[in-house]
Amino acid sequence: MSPCLIVYYSRTGVTAKAATTLARACGADLEQIQDVQPRGGAGGFLRSAWQALRKSPAEIVPPLHHPAHYPFVVLGTPVWAGRMSAPMRSYILQQREHFRRVAVFCTMGGRNGQDVLTSMAELCNQLPVASMCLRQRDVLEDRCAQALADFAGELAIVQHEAHADAAPDPAGHPV
Repeated sequence: MSPCLIVYYSRTGVTAKAATTLARACGADLEQIQDVQPRGGAGGFLRSAWQALRKSPAEIVPPLHHPAHYPFVVLGTPVWAGRMSAPMRSYILQQREHFRRVAVFCTMGGRNGQDVLTSMAELCNQLPVASMCLRQRDVLEDRCAQALADFAGELAIVQHEAHADAAPDPAGHPV
């Protein structure tokens, strides 16, 4: 098991691409949030926007990884109608009591990324240890390597700190 879990939702594959690249860079475990009801086509797009605007959670499949088993969790979402995705909202609401530390990122076609990151942090009830916004076109055209590397570097520092916090003292007791 990795010291880090990256949990993401992706309707179109953009956030999935960023999360997968980040997981490889960090050596992290990866968890894709799955919708119970598919979001394909125009109807799925409209339902996604409507749920985001209303800040409604979505019905999601139970996750495979438990966030309490990780020193920190990275949460990634697309920006929908200026808000976080409904499946990510559901995941956070269901799992937030198990988060030790969080980092957040979003992918966006337009703007409001920083507002989404703030909303995610508020919903988690904690300040993130790192955050990042990526433009959709930069992800699709592989122009975000430096941003992902910088974010992975921030996460490596957090991993190191988490490992040091968990190290036993000379008598064998956790510090």
